[in-house]
Amino acid sequence: MLNPKAWADPPTGQFGTSAAYYSDYRGPRRPSENFNFGRTFRLKERVSMQVRVEFTNILNRAYFQTPTGTNAAASQSTNKNGTTNSGFGYINTLTPLAATYAAPGPRAGDVVLRFNF
Repeated sequence: MLNPKAWADPPTGQFGTSAAYYSDYRGPRRPSENFNFGRTFRLKERVSMQVRVEFTNILNRAYFQTPTGTNAAASQSTNKNGTTNSGFGYINTLTPLAATYAAPGPRAGDVVLRFNF
């Protein structure tokens, strides 16, 4: 995923030009779209009914892990199938994304019915 040859450590005793710390190392944007709509019905003078429908992650986006970027000098290793399983730029597909980032789950919806009197 990441090319180790595109990165270089600063010379010994000198500061680099990058920030001291990146909170989300080149991580992808992870948007979450929610959608809801509702309607209030008047039944009597002081009685009303509200109906609401709410959806989370309405576009059902897929989320992937951020590539590892702790050591640009780390060499990548592959398994017998040719799939990368460690090293710089490796994407760990075995760890669930929710363990490292609070990503929304699959598309879900709720229906809410409320009476006011």
